[in-house]
Amino acid sequence: MAGGGSAPAMKMSDVFILIGVTFLIGGLFIHGFVSPVNVDAEAEAYTNGASLLPGDTIEFIIEVENQSTFEVEISDDDGNVEFFEQYSSVSGESVSIDFEADEKSFYSYSVNFTEGSGEVFVDVDRKLLFDFIIYPLGILCLIFGLAKRKDEKMNQSIDAVLEPRD
Repeated sequence: MAGGGSAPAMKMSDVFILIGVTFLIGGLFIHGFVSPVNVDAEAEAYTNGASLLPGDTIEFIIEVENQSTFEVEISDDDGNVEFFEQYSSVSGESVSIDFEADEKSFYSYSVNFTEGSGEVFVDVDRKLLFDFIIYPLGILCLIFGLAKRKDEKMNQSIDAVLEPRD
């Protein structure tokens, strides 16, 4: 340590508890804080991508703020256009678009407003719930750490000063 002192070693139980809590809180941030993106005709198209397995779906929910025309394009790893549609909507209307992957690939998507503006919300639904594996792992690490801490306390020796009786 910088001050010349020494810190006690971190116990394995504390490490597992810390990892478990980090997994659980990190999973909540990953899945809970998805916000819509504002896109308008003057700005660049909203582009992103996702790795999908067969049967996985991407759902686009687009809420337009005024009379708008927009297009949604989805292409695979090789650049082949898998989906392309143009839409016209009036103010306050919400459009939901679903795309299901036929094969395993990285799919790039873009939403481009040619006229008007709106909010784009993208939701990826996976057939296999790989995204949620972090929760059972976090719970297992946390339970193991708590059990290990309890076991360490049970096996802890009691220090006592034994004095002879006179």
